[in-house]
Amino acid sequence: MSGVRRTLGILAACVVFSSGACARVPKAAPADSPARVMADEPAPARTNLFITQIAIHPARPETVFALTTYAVGLLKSTDGGRHWAFANRGIRSYSLYQLAIDPRNPDVVYVGAGGGGLYKSVDGGATFTEKNDGLGNTNIGSILLHPRDPDRLYIVTSTGVQISPDGGESWEAWNEGDDFTQSQQFQDLVILPSAPETVLLASNRGVFVRRVGDPAWMLASPELAGRPITAMALHPDGRRVFAAAFRDGKTLEGGGLYVSEDRGAHWSLWGRDATLARQWIRKIRFDPRHEGVVYLATSTAGVLSSDDDGLTWTERNEGFSERDVRTVTIDPVHPDRLYAGTYGQGLFLSIDAGRRWAALDDVPDLDAEIIIASLKVREPERPAPSVAPPPSFAKCNACHGWTDPDLNLAPHSFWLVPPNRRDWGPTVRRMGLNAKLTPEEEVEIRDFLTAYSSRGMR
Repeated sequence: MSGVRRTLGILAACVVFSSGACARVPKAAPADSPARVMADEPAPARTNLFITQIAIHPARPETVFALTTYAVGLLKSTDGGRHWAFANRGIRSYSLYQLAIDPRNPDVVYVGAGGGGLYKSVDGGATFTEKNDGLGNTNIGSILLHPRDPDRLYIVTSTGVQISPDGGESWEAWNEGDDFTQSQQFQDLVILPSAPETVLLASNRGVFVRRVGDPAWMLASPELAGRPITAMALHPDGRRVFAAAFRDGKTLEGGGLYVSEDRGAHWSLWGRDATLARQWIRKIRFDPRHEGVVYLATSTAGVLSSDDDGLTWTERNEGFSERDVRTVTIDPVHPDRLYAGTYGQGLFLSIDAGRRWAALDDVPDLDAEIIIASLKVREPERPAPSVAPPPSFAKCNACHGWTDPDLNLAPHSFWLVPPNRRDWGPTVRRMGLNAKLTPEEEVEIRDFLTAYSSRGMR
């Protein structure tokens, strides 16, 4: 069996990896060559590479990071996407969802994992360290750096917002009144330049608001109450906020783009294009240099662009082999240069504002077995465990494994949990459903994992 077939065969039955993510892809001509980008035929189909976030170095735009979910982790290119390399050293999770670069110090890179917490690099992605001390929930769905103080981090977890005032060194919960944050599909944050400072939080039950000094989150407006909000963004004018509402699950209508001009208190449907009502909008991006130019990444219509601030839209999909586009990112120096990440078909580049796209194929090959093996390797500096798991802990290994070899009793499992510092209560409760833990066993395992994960490791 070839390496590609072996990888796909292994991952087909994998809970976390879904349908796989590690097949070797063919070499291609340079992504921005005229023959490649202006080809008449669509880019070759890609499989098993799920791109959810793309971030560009603000001063050196040839440096690009791409985040994969259920795949090979974090990828980095230093030549504008022609070649890619792994940037996973120190990351002990492969369910990666969020990516952010400090605009003041671009060597600082943050990665958020589903269940693995926050990882921070201070050397441009060469190495990462966990930043989970005091973080009550490590299931991260959104990361936002404060626009005036990037050391101040806001993250959205499955139990609400957590804030770090010092670049992840410490955390405090900011989730009072939050009984609505759940799915990672519907989490986004916007900080408004107002006094008092106002934060808007998108969720699967509408848009919520909290100002500095407020005791709790409150529904921002009844106009979007109960509506899943899939994306939110502040307009460059600093006044308007755009929010994408998800379509009705039965009628497939009723979605679209909404705008608020009063800090989320009122929302109105925006635009003259009725087709947005049926779209699943994943990202809203405003061109930093061309006034009125907006791009949408959608899971239903690929990339849409507008040159009139979103009143009308045009599909920009020539060259795509997949219309499920999870993210689109604009080069801050050359705004006609766009990167797009698709669900299952990899990375694409456009050098003409989305009119044509070409696949960025030179992504390294990595077998699933190598990924899993690397997560199970003991870190040399990690002290030997001083606490032993209780007998009930074996039940947890029946449904998943662990990235720590001292805990992993399920060598053939591809669902691996990192035993990092966190509030283990929510995690163990989720485990308890599949592992059939009794309430007493949940308490026992929670206390053990709390002690185990606090063994002097950061």
